[in-house]
Amino acid sequence: MARLNLLTVLTTTSLINTALAAYSLADSYTASNFFDSFIFFDGKDPTNGFVQYKDLQTAAKSGLIAIEGSGDNAAVYMGVDHKTKDPAGRASVRISSKKSYNHGLFLFDIEHNPGSICGTWPAFWLLSDSGKWPVGGEIDIFEGVNEQSDNKMTLHTTPGCLIKNTDFSGEVETANCDVQAPGQGANMGCGILYPKGKAHSYGKSMNAVGGGVYATMWTSQDIRVYHFPRSSIPKDITMGQPDPAKWGMPAAKFAAGCNIDQHFSGLNIIFNTAFCGDWAGDASVWDKSRCKAKAPTCKEYVQNNPEAFKDAYWMIRSVKVYQEGKTMSRRGEAGDAFAQIMPEMDMSLAEEMSRKDNSSNVLD
Repeated sequence: MARLNLLTVLTTTSLINTALAAYSLADSYTASNFFDSFIFFDGKDPTNGFVQYKDLQTAAKSGLIAIEGSGDNAAVYMGVDHKTKDPAGRASVRISSKKSYNHGLFLFDIEHNPGSICGTWPAFWLLSDSGKWPVGGEIDIFEGVNEQSDNKMTLHTTPGCLIKNTDFSGEVETANCDVQAPGQGANMGCGILYPKGKAHSYGKSMNAVGGGVYATMWTSQDIRVYHFPRSSIPKDITMGQPDPAKWGMPAAKFAAGCNIDQHFSGLNIIFNTAFCGDWAGDASVWDKSRCKAKAPTCKEYVQNNPEAFKDAYWMIRSVKVYQEGKTMSRRGEAGDAFAQIMPEMDMSLAEEMSRKDNSSNVLD
Protein backbone atom coordinates (compact mmCIF):
# COMPACT_ATOMS: atom_id res chain seq x y z
CA MET A 1 0.00 0.00 0.00
CA ALA A 2 1.34 3.44 -0.93
CA ARG A 3 2.29 5.49 2.10
CA LEU A 4 -0.06 8.46 2.74
CA ASN A 5 1.69 11.02 4.93
CA LEU A 6 0.21 13.79 7.02
CA LEU A 7 1.07 16.46 4.41
CA THR A 8 -1.04 14.61 1.83
CA VAL A 9 -3.94 14.43 4.27
CA LEU A 10 -3.75 18.11 5.07
CA THR A 11 -3.50 19.04 1.38
CA THR A 12 -6.48 16.87 0.50
CA THR A 13 -8.47 18.32 3.39
CA SER A 14 -7.65 21.84 2.22
CA LEU A 15 -8.84 21.06 -1.31
CA ILE A 16 -12.08 19.62 0.01
CA ASN A 17 -12.71 22.69 2.15
CA THR A 18 -11.87 25.00 -0.76
CA ALA A 19 -14.34 23.21 -3.00
CA LEU A 20 -17.07 23.66 -0.40
CA ALA A 21 -16.20 27.26 0.49
CA ALA A 22 -19.14 29.01 -1.14
CA TYR A 23 -22.33 30.78 -0.12
CA SER A 24 -23.85 29.32 3.02
CA LEU A 25 -27.22 30.16 4.54
CA ALA A 26 -27.09 32.83 7.22
CA ASP A 27 -30.78 33.74 7.64
CA SER A 28 -34.01 32.24 6.37
CA TYR A 29 -37.25 34.20 6.66
CA THR A 30 -40.25 31.97 5.99
CA ALA A 31 -43.86 31.70 7.17
CA SER A 32 -42.69 30.19 10.46
CA ASN A 33 -40.65 33.21 11.58
CA PHE A 34 -41.31 36.02 9.12
CA PHE A 35 -43.38 38.49 11.14
CA ASP A 36 -41.25 37.91 14.25
CA SER A 37 -38.18 38.93 12.25
CA PHE A 38 -39.45 42.29 10.98
CA ILE A 39 -40.43 45.62 12.52
CA PHE A 40 -43.69 47.23 11.40
CA PHE A 41 -43.33 50.91 10.56
CA ASP A 42 -46.42 52.97 11.39
CA GLY A 43 -45.20 56.53 10.86
CA LYS A 44 -45.78 59.04 8.10
CA ASP A 45 -44.71 57.79 4.69
CA PRO A 46 -41.27 59.30 3.87
CA THR A 47 -42.25 59.58 0.19
CA ASN A 48 -45.46 61.52 0.88
CA GLY A 49 -47.74 58.67 -0.14
CA PHE A 50 -51.49 58.56 0.31
CA VAL A 51 -51.10 55.64 2.70
CA GLN A 52 -51.49 54.70 6.36
CA TYR A 53 -48.95 52.13 7.53
CA LYS A 54 -50.25 49.92 10.33
CA ASP A 55 -48.49 48.27 13.26
CA LEU A 56 -48.32 44.49 13.66
CA GLN A 57 -51.38 44.10 15.86
CA THR A 58 -53.59 46.38 13.77
CA ALA A 59 -52.43 44.81 10.52
CA ALA A 60 -53.19 41.31 11.79
CA LYS A 61 -56.58 42.26 13.22
CA SER A 62 -57.67 44.00 10.03
CA GLY A 63 -56.50 41.20 7.74
CA LEU A 64 -53.65 43.10 6.12
CA ILE A 65 -51.25 40.28 7.00
CA ALA A 66 -51.66 36.52 7.31
CA ILE A 67 -50.00 33.16 6.76
CA GLU A 68 -51.53 31.28 3.84
CA GLY A 69 -51.25 27.51 3.53
CA SER A 70 -49.29 25.20 5.79
CA GLY A 71 -46.07 23.21 5.96
CA ASP A 72 -43.81 23.54 2.93
CA ASN A 73 -46.59 25.33 1.05
CA ALA A 74 -47.00 28.12 3.62
CA ALA A 75 -46.49 31.68 2.39
CA VAL A 76 -46.59 35.18 3.86
CA TYR A 77 -49.49 37.40 2.79
CA MET A 78 -49.24 41.20 3.03
CA GLY A 79 -52.06 43.18 1.48
CA VAL A 80 -53.80 46.53 1.65
CA ASP A 81 -57.26 47.73 2.58
CA HIS A 82 -59.55 47.14 -0.40
CA LYS A 83 -62.91 47.84 1.24
CA THR A 84 -63.02 51.40 2.59
CA LYS A 85 -62.81 54.95 1.29
CA ASP A 86 -60.57 56.61 3.86
CA PRO A 87 -59.73 60.28 3.21
CA ALA A 88 -56.58 59.91 5.32
CA GLY A 89 -55.05 57.34 2.98
CA ARG A 90 -55.30 53.62 2.20
CA ALA A 91 -54.16 51.20 4.91
CA SER A 92 -51.05 49.16 4.12
CA VAL A 93 -47.88 47.77 5.70
CA ARG A 94 -44.21 48.63 5.60
CA ILE A 95 -41.79 46.26 7.34
CA SER A 96 -38.04 46.35 8.00
CA SER A 97 -35.84 43.42 9.05
CA LYS A 98 -34.59 43.51 12.61
CA LYS A 99 -31.20 42.41 11.35
CA SER A 100 -28.98 44.59 9.15
CA TYR A 101 -26.36 43.38 6.70
CA ASN A 102 -22.99 44.20 5.16
CA HIS A 103 -22.64 42.24 1.92
CA GLY A 104 -24.48 39.03 1.10
CA LEU A 105 -26.54 37.12 -1.43
CA PHE A 106 -30.23 37.90 -0.95
CA LEU A 107 -32.83 35.58 -2.49
CA PHE A 108 -36.45 36.76 -2.61
CA ASP A 109 -38.95 34.06 -3.59
CA ILE A 110 -42.05 36.02 -4.56
CA GLU A 111 -45.24 34.22 -5.61
CA HIS A 112 -47.35 37.37 -6.07
CA ASN A 113 -46.64 41.10 -6.06
CA PRO A 114 -48.93 44.19 -5.92
CA GLY A 115 -47.71 45.83 -9.13
CA SER A 116 -49.33 47.06 -12.37
CA ILE A 117 -52.30 48.69 -10.62
CA CYS A 118 -53.02 52.42 -10.95
CA GLY A 119 -51.99 54.29 -7.82
CA THR A 120 -49.72 51.59 -6.37
CA TRP A 121 -46.02 51.91 -5.57
CA PRO A 122 -44.75 48.54 -4.29
CA ALA A 123 -41.12 47.69 -3.57
CA PHE A 124 -38.70 45.45 -1.77
CA TRP A 125 -35.32 46.95 -1.11
CA LEU A 126 -32.32 47.34 1.19
CA LEU A 127 -31.97 50.53 3.22
CA SER A 128 -29.24 51.78 5.55
CA ASP A 129 -30.03 51.95 9.25
CA SER A 130 -28.02 55.19 9.53
CA GLY A 131 -31.18 57.27 9.79
CA LYS A 132 -29.55 59.93 7.61
CA TRP A 133 -30.69 59.01 4.10
CA PRO A 134 -28.94 58.52 1.74
CA VAL A 135 -25.91 57.98 4.02
CA GLY A 136 -25.27 54.22 4.07
CA GLY A 137 -27.08 53.75 0.77
CA GLU A 138 -30.26 52.27 -0.61
CA ILE A 139 -30.63 49.35 -3.04
CA ASP A 140 -34.01 49.14 -4.76
CA ILE A 141 -34.29 45.58 -6.03
CA PHE A 142 -37.92 45.57 -7.11
CA GLU A 143 -39.92 48.74 -7.67
CA GLY A 144 -42.54 50.25 -9.93
CA VAL A 145 -45.63 52.44 -10.08
CA ASN A 146 -49.11 52.45 -11.61
CA GLU A 147 -49.45 50.13 -14.63
CA GLN A 148 -45.71 49.66 -15.09
CA SER A 149 -44.89 46.28 -16.63
CA ASP A 150 -41.11 45.98 -16.19
CA ASN A 151 -39.05 46.21 -13.02
CA LYS A 152 -36.74 49.09 -12.18
CA MET A 153 -33.58 48.60 -10.10
CA THR A 154 -31.92 51.62 -8.48
CA LEU A 155 -29.17 52.75 -6.12
CA HIS A 156 -29.42 55.91 -4.00
CA THR A 157 -26.22 57.34 -2.52
CA THR A 158 -24.28 60.38 -1.44
CA PRO A 159 -21.99 62.01 -4.09
CA GLY A 160 -19.26 59.98 -5.78
CA CYS A 161 -21.01 56.87 -7.08
CA LEU A 162 -21.47 56.32 -10.83
CA ILE A 163 -22.27 53.29 -12.98
CA LYS A 164 -21.44 52.26 -16.54
CA ASN A 165 -23.55 50.41 -19.09
CA THR A 166 -21.63 47.16 -19.22
CA ASP A 167 -22.03 43.44 -18.41
CA PHE A 168 -25.77 43.39 -17.76
CA SER A 169 -28.91 43.01 -19.84
CA GLY A 170 -30.92 45.99 -18.55
CA GLU A 171 -30.97 49.55 -19.81
CA VAL A 172 -29.42 52.45 -17.90
CA GLU A 173 -31.95 55.20 -17.28
CA THR A 174 -29.74 57.39 -15.07
CA ALA A 175 -26.04 56.80 -14.34
CA ASN A 176 -25.32 58.97 -11.29
CA CYS A 177 -26.34 57.36 -7.98
CA ASP A 178 -26.11 60.66 -6.08
CA VAL A 179 -29.66 61.69 -5.11
CA GLN A 180 -28.74 65.32 -5.81
CA ALA A 181 -26.94 64.71 -9.09
CA PRO A 182 -27.20 67.63 -11.51
CA GLY A 183 -29.21 66.95 -14.64
CA GLN A 184 -31.27 64.20 -13.01
CA GLY A 185 -34.61 64.41 -11.24
CA ALA A 186 -34.65 64.85 -7.47
CA ASN A 187 -33.74 61.68 -5.58
CA MET A 188 -33.56 59.57 -8.75
CA GLY A 189 -30.22 57.89 -8.14
CA CYS A 190 -28.80 55.52 -10.75
CA GLY A 191 -31.52 53.40 -12.30
CA ILE A 192 -31.49 50.36 -14.57
CA LEU A 193 -34.67 49.25 -16.32
CA TYR A 194 -35.29 45.55 -16.76
CA PRO A 195 -35.16 44.49 -20.44
CA LYS A 196 -38.59 45.50 -21.74
CA GLY A 197 -41.10 42.73 -22.21
CA LYS A 198 -38.73 39.97 -21.10
CA ALA A 199 -38.92 37.37 -18.35
CA HIS A 200 -42.06 38.63 -16.57
CA SER A 201 -40.13 40.84 -14.19
CA TYR A 202 -42.90 42.88 -12.55
CA GLY A 203 -46.59 43.24 -11.78
CA LYS A 204 -49.30 41.29 -13.57
CA SER A 205 -46.97 39.56 -16.03
CA MET A 206 -44.84 38.24 -13.17
CA ASN A 207 -47.93 37.10 -11.27
CA ALA A 208 -49.25 35.32 -14.36
CA VAL A 209 -46.31 32.86 -14.30
CA GLY A 210 -46.42 32.21 -10.56
CA GLY A 211 -43.83 34.81 -9.65
CA GLY A 212 -40.20 33.85 -9.31
CA VAL A 213 -36.93 34.60 -7.54
CA TYR A 214 -35.00 37.85 -7.40
CA ALA A 215 -31.37 37.47 -6.36
CA THR A 216 -29.18 40.37 -5.26
CA MET A 217 -25.45 39.81 -4.85
CA TRP A 218 -23.72 42.56 -2.87
CA THR A 219 -19.92 42.44 -2.63
CA SER A 220 -17.13 44.99 -2.31
CA GLN A 221 -16.73 44.91 -6.10
CA ASP A 222 -20.29 45.48 -7.27
CA ILE A 223 -24.03 44.97 -6.70
CA ARG A 224 -25.87 42.66 -9.11
CA VAL A 225 -29.53 41.82 -9.54
CA TYR A 226 -30.77 38.62 -11.19
CA HIS A 227 -34.32 37.49 -11.87
CA PHE A 228 -35.66 34.01 -12.57
CA PRO A 229 -39.31 33.31 -13.45
CA ARG A 230 -40.88 30.40 -11.56
CA SER A 231 -40.22 27.88 -14.34
CA SER A 232 -36.57 28.95 -14.75
CA ILE A 233 -35.25 29.03 -11.19
CA PRO A 234 -31.76 27.44 -11.21
CA LYS A 235 -31.45 24.08 -9.49
CA ASP A 236 -28.63 25.35 -7.28
CA ILE A 237 -31.10 27.83 -5.76
CA THR A 238 -33.85 25.27 -5.19
CA MET A 239 -31.27 22.93 -3.64
CA GLY A 240 -30.09 25.62 -1.23
CA GLN A 241 -26.63 25.85 -2.80
CA PRO A 242 -26.74 29.10 -4.82
CA ASP A 243 -23.89 29.57 -7.28
CA PRO A 244 -24.04 32.98 -9.06
CA ALA A 245 -21.17 31.92 -11.33
CA LYS A 246 -23.68 29.70 -13.17
CA TRP A 247 -26.41 32.28 -13.61
CA GLY A 248 -25.15 34.14 -16.64
CA MET A 249 -25.54 37.87 -17.19
CA PRO A 250 -27.43 39.80 -14.49
CA ALA A 251 -30.33 42.12 -15.26
CA ALA A 252 -28.43 44.88 -13.46
CA LYS A 253 -24.83 45.39 -12.37
CA PHE A 254 -23.88 48.50 -10.43
CA ALA A 255 -20.12 48.92 -10.71
CA ALA A 256 -17.27 50.76 -12.41
CA GLY A 257 -17.31 54.24 -10.82
CA CYS A 258 -18.44 53.47 -7.30
CA ASN A 259 -16.65 52.47 -4.10
CA ILE A 260 -19.31 50.05 -2.86
CA ASP A 261 -18.04 49.71 0.70
CA GLN A 262 -17.80 53.47 1.06
CA HIS A 263 -21.42 54.02 0.04
CA PHE A 264 -23.26 50.95 1.38
CA SER A 265 -23.34 49.58 4.92
CA GLY A 266 -25.74 48.36 7.57
CA LEU A 267 -28.68 47.65 5.27
CA ASN A 268 -32.07 46.32 6.36
CA ILE A 269 -34.53 44.39 4.18
CA ILE A 270 -37.75 46.33 3.54
CA PHE A 271 -41.10 45.49 1.95
CA ASN A 272 -43.86 48.03 1.45
CA THR A 273 -46.83 48.99 -0.68
CA ALA A 274 -47.33 52.73 -0.95
CA PHE A 275 -49.88 54.74 -2.92
CA CYS A 276 -49.37 57.87 -5.00
CA GLY A 277 -46.62 59.95 -3.36
CA ASP A 278 -43.56 61.49 -4.98
CA TRP A 279 -43.45 59.02 -7.87
CA ALA A 280 -46.76 57.27 -8.58
CA GLY A 281 -48.75 60.40 -7.74
CA ASP A 282 -46.53 62.99 -9.36
CA ALA A 283 -48.59 64.90 -11.93
CA SER A 284 -45.97 64.43 -14.64
CA VAL A 285 -46.20 60.66 -14.13
CA TRP A 286 -49.93 60.28 -13.55
CA ASP A 287 -50.95 62.56 -16.41
CA LYS A 288 -48.84 60.61 -18.92
CA SER A 289 -50.26 57.24 -17.92
CA ARG A 290 -53.49 55.50 -18.84
CA CYS A 291 -54.50 55.92 -15.21
CA LYS A 292 -55.33 59.55 -15.95
CA ALA A 293 -58.49 58.37 -17.73
CA LYS A 294 -59.73 56.80 -14.49
CA ALA A 295 -59.42 59.88 -12.27
CA PRO A 296 -57.91 63.39 -12.49
CA THR A 297 -55.39 62.62 -9.73
CA CYS A 298 -53.82 59.58 -8.14
CA LYS A 299 -55.20 60.49 -4.72
CA GLU A 300 -58.77 60.70 -6.01
CA TYR A 301 -58.50 57.30 -7.66
CA VAL A 302 -56.94 55.54 -4.67
CA GLN A 303 -59.41 57.02 -2.20
CA ASN A 304 -62.57 56.29 -4.18
CA ASN A 305 -61.86 52.88 -5.69
CA PRO A 306 -61.01 50.44 -2.89
CA GLU A 307 -62.07 47.39 -4.92
CA ALA A 308 -59.30 48.12 -7.41
CA PHE A 309 -56.72 47.07 -4.83
CA LYS A 310 -57.91 43.58 -3.96
CA ASP A 311 -54.95 42.14 -5.88
CA ALA A 312 -52.44 44.64 -4.48
CA TYR A 313 -50.81 42.10 -2.20
CA TRP A 314 -47.53 40.31 -1.61
CA MET A 315 -47.32 36.53 -1.34
CA ILE A 316 -43.81 35.69 -0.17
CA ARG A 317 -42.54 32.14 -0.02
CA SER A 318 -39.23 33.06 1.55
CA VAL A 319 -36.39 35.53 1.87
CA LYS A 320 -33.00 33.92 2.34
CA VAL A 321 -29.67 35.57 3.01
CA TYR A 322 -26.43 33.77 2.22
CA GLN A 323 -22.91 34.79 3.17
CA GLU A 324 -19.76 34.01 1.22
CA GLY A 325 -16.62 32.23 2.33
CA LYS A 326 -17.95 29.99 5.09
CA THR A 327 -17.04 26.33 4.82
CA MET A 328 -20.00 24.00 4.65
CA SER A 329 -19.61 20.69 6.47
CA ARG A 330 -21.68 17.97 4.86
CA ARG A 331 -21.09 14.29 5.63
CA GLY A 332 -22.02 13.31 2.10
CA GLU A 333 -19.03 15.18 0.65
CA ALA A 334 -16.27 16.12 3.05
CA GLY A 335 -17.28 13.39 5.52
CA ASP A 336 -17.04 10.62 2.95
CA ALA A 337 -13.67 11.89 1.77
CA PHE A 338 -12.32 11.83 5.32
CA ALA A 339 -13.72 8.34 5.80
CA GLN A 340 -11.65 7.19 2.82
CA ILE A 341 -8.50 9.01 3.94
CA MET A 342 -8.46 8.05 7.60
CA PRO A 343 -7.93 4.26 7.25
CA GLU A 344 -4.90 4.80 5.03
CA MET A 345 -3.60 7.48 7.35
CA ASP A 346 -4.01 5.17 10.34
CA MET A 347 -2.11 2.38 8.56
CA SER A 348 0.64 4.80 7.55
CA LEU A 349 1.02 6.04 11.12
CA ALA A 350 1.04 2.48 12.44
CA GLU A 351 3.82 1.53 10.02
CA GLU A 352 5.77 4.65 11.00
CA MET A 353 5.43 3.82 14.69
CA SER A 354 6.56 0.23 14.04
CA ARG A 355 9.68 1.40 12.22
CA LYS A 356 10.53 3.78 15.05
CA ASP A 357 10.14 1.02 17.60
CA ASN A 358 12.40 -1.33 15.62
CA SER A 359 15.04 1.36 15.24
CA SER A 360 14.94 2.00 18.94
CA ASN A 361 15.47 -1.69 19.71
CA VAL A 362 18.49 -1.90 17.42
CA LEU A 363 20.09 1.12 19.05
CA ASP A 364 19.64 -0.43 22.43
